[in-house]
Amino acid sequence: MTTVYGIVFAVALLMIGVYFFVDRKRDIWLMLLFVSIAVCDAGYFLLSASKSLEAAMWSNRLAYLGSVFLPFFMLMMIMNLSRFKYPKFLPKLLIALNTAMFLIAASGGILPIYYKDVSLGCSDGAAYLIKEYGPLHNLYKVFLFAYFAAMVVIIIYTAVKKIVVSTKHSVFLAFVVIGNIATWLVENMIGAGFEFLSISYIFSESLILFLYGILQDYGLADTQRISDSAVESLSETSENITASETVKSFSKEQIENIFNNWKTLDTLSQREKEVLGFILENKKRKDIAETLFVTESTIKKHTSAIFRKLEITNRAELFEKAKEYLYK
Repeated sequence: MTTVYGIVFAVALLMIGVYFFVDRKRDIWLMLLFVSIAVCDAGYFLLSASKSLEAAMWSNRLAYLGSVFLPFFMLMMIMNLSRFKYPKFLPKLLIALNTAMFLIAASGGILPIYYKDVSLGCSDGAAYLIKEYGPLHNLYKVFLFAYFAAMVVIIIYTAVKKIVVSTKHSVFLAFVVIGNIATWLVENMIGAGFEFLSISYIFSESLILFLYGILQDYGLADTQRISDSAVESLSETSENITASETVKSFSKEQIENIFNNWKTLDTLSQREKEVLGFILENKKRKDIAETLFVTESTIKKHTSAIFRKLEITNRAELFEKAKEYLYK
């Protein structure tokens, strides 16, 4: 059993490395989510390898440190990815709440509020804690359920209000959350001797990274929020002020020079670069959408993201600025 926990912990560490490769936007909440999973799995591993009750208790606290803050990081990640607007004080409030929950969970062996009594057992070569629960133990279940419920509500709300990138992505996130809820419920009902959530978290990491990879390839994982009206206004402006009012268009060779010389373009996603190339050829939104087999609405979003990153407001400004990078 200790070997299994060790492998799971090693995979959790590997997933942190994969995160840095996949998430080019460096979403702080996603990174902290992955770190918390690794901390949680480290606690499970060290507990299973413990030779004394004191070592097992400290390992258990380490596992709780990861598991208590994990749903907080996941909730923040989901709110940002779903473009859900939340008050600025909310993260600080939740950090205080989670810290209080962790101190209660970590009180075992010190105060009889979370565990009344704890002893060390061993099965299949792995150590485990034999626990008699205290009056505040059920508080942790309420704590987790509240977080999971909040995630589901936010996903449904943003999908109904059409705030999210797409309904498919909402369903994807809901599947990840509900999968963890189901695993947690099954563990509690059958009283399993193995922490299956440790594996469930790894599976969730893989799915979330897959989703982030897709969103970033299409330039939609930017957690900066833009209102729909702003996107519409910006896109329409860019269409109305055509490049014909400044320069006719750039040739493919000129566009290649612009991409090589304009270092800010490295901040664009691959899909945004494709769209930018077509814009510099002076192609209209409808033609770009047909070429890339997407909707005009998608091209609008890409265009607004490009303009925001390049700090311009329309095509006329784009062409004027692009001319500066033709022959550097």
